[in-house]
Amino acid sequence: MTKARRLRLRGPKSRLERFLTWKKGPLTTERLAIFLIIVLCYINAQMILAIYNENNYIEQEENNLPHIDLGFDVNPIAQHEADKEAGKEDSERQVAMLPVLSEEIATHVEGDPVITGLCPSQVTCPENHVHIYAESGPRKAKVCLNGNEVLPAWKTGRGINLVVINSERVTAGSVHNFDTYQNPGTDMVDILKNLNDDRLVVMVAQDEASAALSAEAKLTIEKLGSTLIHDLGWRDSWAFIGQVGITSVSPYEALKSSLDSSTWPDPVAISQCIPNKIDEEEVLASSRKEFCATYDNYGEFCKKTWTVPQPIAHPGEQLLTSTFPIAIIAGDRGSYLRQVLSAFFKAPGFVPENVIVFQDGYGLETFAVARQFGIRLVRFPKTDSKNHKEDTFNHADHIATNYKRSLDALWSMYPNSEFVFIMEDDLIVSPDFFDYFNQLVPVLRADKTLFSASAWNDNGYGHSAKDPTMVYRTEFFPGLGWLMSKKYWLEVVEPSWPKCCQGYSWDLFMRDVLKGRGLDTLYPDVSRTYHIGKTGANVFNQFFNGYFREHALAKDSHYKLEGLEKLGPKSYSDLLADLISRAKTVDHEEDPCDQHFISEGEDLLVLYYYQRDSRESKQALAIAGCLNLWNVDKVRGMFNGVLRTHYRGNQLLIVGSMTKYGKKYMPSNVKPIRIAKYKDELDAGQ
Repeated sequence: MTKARRLRLRGPKSRLERFLTWKKGPLTTERLAIFLIIVLCYINAQMILAIYNENNYIEQEENNLPHIDLGFDVNPIAQHEADKEAGKEDSERQVAMLPVLSEEIATHVEGDPVITGLCPSQVTCPENHVHIYAESGPRKAKVCLNGNEVLPAWKTGRGINLVVINSERVTAGSVHNFDTYQNPGTDMVDILKNLNDDRLVVMVAQDEASAALSAEAKLTIEKLGSTLIHDLGWRDSWAFIGQVGITSVSPYEALKSSLDSSTWPDPVAISQCIPNKIDEEEVLASSRKEFCATYDNYGEFCKKTWTVPQPIAHPGEQLLTSTFPIAIIAGDRGSYLRQVLSAFFKAPGFVPENVIVFQDGYGLETFAVARQFGIRLVRFPKTDSKNHKEDTFNHADHIATNYKRSLDALWSMYPNSEFVFIMEDDLIVSPDFFDYFNQLVPVLRADKTLFSASAWNDNGYGHSAKDPTMVYRTEFFPGLGWLMSKKYWLEVVEPSWPKCCQGYSWDLFMRDVLKGRGLDTLYPDVSRTYHIGKTGANVFNQFFNGYFREHALAKDSHYKLEGLEKLGPKSYSDLLADLISRAKTVDHEEDPCDQHFISEGEDLLVLYYYQRDSRESKQALAIAGCLNLWNVDKVRGMFNGVLRTHYRGNQLLIVGSMTKYGKKYMPSNVKPIRIAKYKDELDAGQ
């Protein structure tokens, strides 16, 4: 190849080639323009990629969603759709807007605020107020203070966006974003716990903010006045304005959910004049006024003279039981819940902050009642039974599921608590409720064969319960207000809990799982709870009148419990033997169904019932019916084949003939009682 040819191949480079290979030399306008074009093309490509990723968020992120075990097998979205088909209002879950302080200050009207996406202009607020606009949505979160944006788009992100406002100086302080889709919000908790009192806190969710949000973070936000944070679900829009140091609730909160898991809900916004110091008394007064205008049958509760009750301190030293959390398992029976909470406030040692109402479904009446008392509430989607048995089994599924997920949530909220109280929304407590359990805590700690202590005596009617200082031991789990340790929840109950939805009542499960484990329960002669529910999953008016109405309830605020040292399995068995050996045997020739079978008195009596083996209790059940004790399904409250109770003032022991006590102490001339109704069945071996 000639030299000239080689020169032509090495001829002048293109302008772009010279630009790209340029290392030295002056920066010309031409080079700068080309460089800017390349940068703009790169930025544009990144924007297109971001939009593509956002539009394909579901496919890209769904498989990465952390598994949140709620303890039940149910699709909340399917439940929403079922509710819609059943004619229920979507607004019960889709939109939750709390009542405002007053019409003069807050201009909130029914329905959603107009969401413009822009900071409001020309806002005028009363003295000592600031105007705050807080918007939450799938792709944008915005906060404005007096018409000025304080949370610009470039500072927002997925999760919870936080703005701290000094309302006295009318300035926005720190601005933060916490990706609570992937992280529990530990940093957020640290910041919130160290804020000065009276700081206004604005929180808005963007995209998805609930998946990894911890129980501790929810409790911290709740203490700022939130009542909906426990309802925050997958991809919900949520806006909240609270205040550090508030002791009740903030009325400035909005939540909206989507009925379609593949999309996000519409945005929500709060646009209101907020006082520098939220007037809690005005909040409660306004809230109660709206409540009483909405719901009926609240009588004294809705009179102008009613005020939120104050807890009563225990006159002695602080009770151990005042530190234990209290779970109230609830449906939507607001009038019952009001009576339950009122009774708690009358019991010395009650701490309102320890109570959590766990609601099955999103009924607003229960939510509103809890709010009147300043009690926290956690709501779950209502479960959907998969079986087609009688309606009572469907209700059983709902209750069992709510029990399981409620206790799971409770332990996550109080991981270091040794014991928890389990209550229901139709159980009112006695004045000595906490004092009674406080005396039993040392017994539960010392005796590893005790599963729980109960407030309820199935046989504790007016004619069969006499001594509030007496405590019994039983192999039967009574429930209806009980104290349980975390140890036995984790080791015995939680691993065995049945999956929904098989029509399995939670109390039947508890009794089945305790069989053969040698775990017993303590319960009182005179109950410390009273069942007020006339309607429920397994209760109707006639059943209530027959089995609950006449139950006795302890009346005073303190009784010194007797014989606690004799409640161990061996010592209690020895106690039974001693009582039986000293008891006067009733006339076994008389019919136990005769009203004069046992006369009024104060004697120690014993009655022997017929058994073919030591486990049989059919005749005991029949005798319980004659004596107007609990006689549904099985005898309740027995220990080693013996039932202790009172009857017409007498202490009565009902003892099986084939138990070790019957074999040893039943006189040879006494024939154990066999009620004719069951005699033929027993003789036939049925």
